[in-house]
Amino acid sequence: MGARAGLLTAALLLLLGLAGCSAVDFQQARICVAVATAVAPEDTRVSIVSVTAGSGRNVVAVTYSAGNGRAPTAVLCGFEGGPLDAGRKDLVAVRTADGDLSPPSLLFLRRFLIEAPGAVDRAIAETDWRAPPLLPLETGPGSGYVLQQAFNALALAALYGPLALAYSLIYGLTGRINMAFGEIAMIGGFGAVFGIVTASGLGVSGLAAVALAVVVAASLATLWGHAIGQTVFLPLANAPTRPFIVATVGLSLALSEFFRLAQGAGEVWLQPILERPIALTGGVFAVQVTPLRLLIVAVAVIGLPVFLLLWRRSAFGRAWRAVADDPLMARLCGTDPLVVTGQTFMLASALAAVGGASMALNYGGTSSSMGLLIGLKALIACLVGGGTPLGAALGGVVLAALEIGWAALFDGAYRDMAVLAIITLLLVLKPAGLAGRAPALEEGRVVRLS
Repeated sequence: MGARAGLLTAALLLLLGLAGCSAVDFQQARICVAVATAVAPEDTRVSIVSVTAGSGRNVVAVTYSAGNGRAPTAVLCGFEGGPLDAGRKDLVAVRTADGDLSPPSLLFLRRFLIEAPGAVDRAIAETDWRAPPLLPLETGPGSGYVLQQAFNALALAALYGPLALAYSLIYGLTGRINMAFGEIAMIGGFGAVFGIVTASGLGVSGLAAVALAVVVAASLATLWGHAIGQTVFLPLANAPTRPFIVATVGLSLALSEFFRLAQGAGEVWLQPILERPIALTGGVFAVQVTPLRLLIVAVAVIGLPVFLLLWRRSAFGRAWRAVADDPLMARLCGTDPLVVTGQTFMLASALAAVGGASMALNYGGTSSSMGLLIGLKALIACLVGGGTPLGAALGGVVLAALEIGWAALFDGAYRDMAVLAIITLLLVLKPAGLAGRAPALEEGRVVRLS
């Protein structure tokens, strides 16, 4: 155990250490490349040689050549804030080969280049600052659009997946639905915001900042989950279903109102992180992704099989299945159902927090009201999948595919109405869900087969 803890600590320290040599902030790089085109000689083609971090805090260096036969030169751009600060786009100084720009020239540059709508994009388009695609594919308008929407659906499913898994763990164990998981995901969103603010104060950015935000979110929600489990969930474990649902609905409203009073009713916004677009394919319609979305999808694709493997083969997974199948027999064999239920609630809270943190980082903010909608959608994904962990992941994919597919083909204003109608029809035709099984009768009692 000590060796594992040491390895984990070393990995975290290495990750934090690598954060100091993270890449240049993408938004600051775009602005500095545009500045290079503005300070270059007129009527010359600007070729970008390199974009690196300059000497000093919040400084970007762009090396470029203008015209044939000219030696490469550099322009340094200083910004008010770092990658996670509010002043990340505020240009405060520019140094060229001829010296520092005067305050009037800097003001002119900010007003007519940086702040003018679309001016930075047009300036970058005049250069050769392009990144090669990751995949050796050329996509046209049709195939590119389909691949782009497919990746969008996969990214959305990766956001729904952890929260749907949280619902399935509790539902599969107790047959109850915890209506407060959306608000626990909201706690994870605020935890991610706190983690990003902490990372900014420590000078950490990039992947390390994302990892710190997710760890803070999961830890915070696990503590909340433990407190909620001990005070609300476990005392009602043997109560009828109706009081349990009423209690969890009341808990969700109480958590939402508490965070509204504590954090305000408005949105809490974050600076975009890992948002530099990456071309997956080339061609007329290149498929674009961001590193953050690619990271979320990769973690979901790798993490789901690992989770299911541990759930099937670990001691906790065996105890979970024993309590789910027969709590009395599990108790007779030495497994305490209340302990397993409490541990499951903490794990489910951490999963819900990971989903909430991913949404906060992906969409750039959170609020005290975000829990209701994402909680209901994740619950729908869980029910569509049949209430099992694997089914919850499958339900998340189905729900995301329906949402993205409808928005891509039809009017987005009717998306939620149409998707819910399709889900309702699906549940009417297959009440047990896509991966669920009907209960069997054995010796006069209902036994789960999942």
